[in-house]
Amino acid sequence: MVMGAGAIGSLIGGLATNSGHNVALIGREWQIKEIRESGLHISGLDDLCVYPEAYTDPIEADLIFMTVKSYDTETAARILLLREESVVLSLQNSIGNGEKIGRIMGIKHVLGGVTSQGALLLGPILDGSKIETEVTTEIKRELWNKLIINVGINAITAITGLENGYIYKMKNLRELSRRCVREALKVAEKAGIDTDVREEDVLNVAKLTAENRSSMLQDLDRGRKTEINEINGVVVALGEKYGVKCEVNEALLFLLKAIEEAKF
Repeated sequence: MVMGAGAIGSLIGGLATNSGHNVALIGREWQIKEIRESGLHISGLDDLCVYPEAYTDPIEADLIFMTVKSYDTETAARILLLREESVVLSLQNSIGNGEKIGRIMGIKHVLGGVTSQGALLLGPILDGSKIETEVTTEIKRELWNKLIINVGINAITAITGLENGYIYKMKNLRELSRRCVREALKVAEKAGIDTDVREEDVLNVAKLTAENRSSMLQDLDRGRKTEINEINGVVVALGEKYGVKCEVNEALLFLLKAIEEAKF
């Protein structure tokens, strides 16, 4: 089951369905109506149209992909229907989603890429669905790596309204990204996290995804709340905890929240 029929959830659910897995996609009423009537269309390496099972309410499942926005994690976790052997895998932005799910559902049900059950169950499903997978015992580091990349890209693109590539191409945006990442790296160090990501790595991601519109920018485009609190906001909050000044991330946090308040 895929909990959340947004971009990531639809991609996972669509590719897994196309590979022959029995998938149920859980989403909002308008999403489910569209999937049932027109199918789920996936463009890219393959142009697919599949018809996964689609519901507005969760059903029991052995493997549950959590793909809702981070600010909806606890709400979604409370309505999940688990079997004794069920596993919940968070594929969300930010850090701490696994812990949130664990507090509600029980930590034994949360997959962090460490348990043998998760490795055996998840790998064949995703690999067979043309989604490259790698099991890691360093899940905290991997989550921080993703967070730092998002910190250096998402808010900047959302505020400017520009695609990712402009962060790499424009001097001022490059420097802004570097400063955001620098602050996040200092916080990670204080938190005892040995990250693999550096400033240039984030800029390289922006270059490689030059035509992409970040998820945060897409949220603003569609009149939806962003995950600014769960990305730059997390860095700011942890910076306060560990005594690290995060003035650039705080400025982006304030700007994005002002935009949200004005628009919504």
